[in-house]
Amino acid sequence: MNDELVGMAYPYALDALDDTERRELDTDLAGTDGDTRSTFTDEVRRIREAFAVVSAVGAVEPPPRVRIRVLDEIRRPAPAPTSLAERRSRRRRWQIAAAAAAAVGVLAGGTVIVRQLTEGPAPTVSEQVLDAADMHSSTSPIAAGGSATASYSKSQDAVVFVMDGVAPPSADTVYQLWLMPESGDDPVPAGTMSAGDMQPTTTVVLDDVGSMSKLAVTVEPPGGSPQPTSEPFAVLQLS
Repeated sequence: MNDELVGMAYPYALDALDDTERRELDTDLAGTDGDTRSTFTDEVRRIREAFAVVSAVGAVEPPPRVRIRVLDEIRRPAPAPTSLAERRSRRRRWQIAAAAAAAVGVLAGGTVIVRQLTEGPAPTVSEQVLDAADMHSSTSPIAAGGSATASYSKSQDAVVFVMDGVAPPSADTVYQLWLMPESGDDPVPAGTMSAGDMQPTTTVVLDDVGSMSKLAVTVEPPGGSPQPTSEPFAVLQLS
């Protein structure tokens, strides 16, 4: 497996490569072994899912010097490599920039998330879920656009649910969340989201998941329903 190519998953996932660099990387990936391509794809998906969740639950502004240094490093223009040595050197620079991006969470639109590196407040439920060794994440595309992601930890008995790029419900409806057993019978209402609750990225943390194994989303009348009145437009497996 080509570890150097796999290491480029961070800048690739963060859209930190220009068009030429992305084409070069795509060409290299097409010509490498299947294990490398599979690992690279898994890394890109994992990074994007993690950053989607973290961007919604922990965004804070960093000190200006941190933001400027990282963005300057990522955006710094570089001449096209003319030799294998130059190419490897350039990739090493991107890997360093990617490590910096991973440390401070550089996201699209210039938002930066600073991870607390020193002792601070107790972690939130969402942080405990995302840091749990048994955290499992699943993502489902939404037919009308966007995606839904559920990150679940059995040990924390909680799920972090993120809707990314999903259009808000109409004024006379709400989105309603349901916790469901594997059979799909007797779903438990888990809250609603009106148009006013929706953001480009909307996050909900649900605890007391218990033995429920799925999270579903339906369109319901204002205030929600005791039982679903429509078919779910998203169903995410929790366990």
